[in-house]
Amino acid sequence: MAIINGRRLDPNRIGKGIPGSKLASYAKPGPGRRPILECGGKVQQIDSSRQYSRYELVDKHGRGAKISSMPDRSKGYGFGGPRSAQSKRMITEQVIDVAEHLFKQGVDFDEDGAHWMVVPNYYLPRRWHHIVRKTPLMVAFPNEYPALPPIGFYMMADIPLSPDGHFFQGVAHNAWAEPIGQGWKWYCTYIHEGAWQPASNWRHGDNLFTYFHLVNEVLGN
Repeated sequence: MAIINGRRLDPNRIGKGIPGSKLASYAKPGPGRRPILECGGKVQQIDSSRQYSRYELVDKHGRGAKISSMPDRSKGYGFGGPRSAQSKRMITEQVIDVAEHLFKQGVDFDEDGAHWMVVPNYYLPRRWHHIVRKTPLMVAFPNEYPALPPIGFYMMADIPLSPDGHFFQGVAHNAWAEPIGQGWKWYCTYIHEGAWQPASNWRHGDNLFTYFHLVNEVLGN
């Protein structure tokens, strides 16, 4: 059996068990990666603080568990869930400021959960005018906003899917899928990890103005 990007434990050397810290050292996880244990079709992250018994490390065929690593995942990227009071306050302040300075005709806002805002009449750049001139446009806020930026945005006008290779009926990159079932389509605009730099005083870092500048750029590009 080929073992790629990992190693399988020798069942004869497991004894009654092995400390998790030793298992984790076998995985040799590099920066941005975490050690994992794969045994009997089950994958779990290795807990360095506990002792693993033999039955957890040998499958029903007598083979030792496979030890490897996988990339860390961002636990913050969720949508529609609990939000801190600070996150809600900062989103509300930013939405009010954007409405006053960019969208004087008004916006719709989820005041209860601060999960989304909608510009009912977003005027599209000239290159879209052969299809449509304006559309409702939604921005959804991750549960961890402003630490994490929005993932793409949503439009509802009768626009053909993917007119420029970025407009889809589904979502990717862990974007919020719920709006798709409500008639929205998703425009892929992904900000690379580490590129979004908010500040405790939100006016001094990346914020909702930054994101709408990005939206305008990608739509007009």
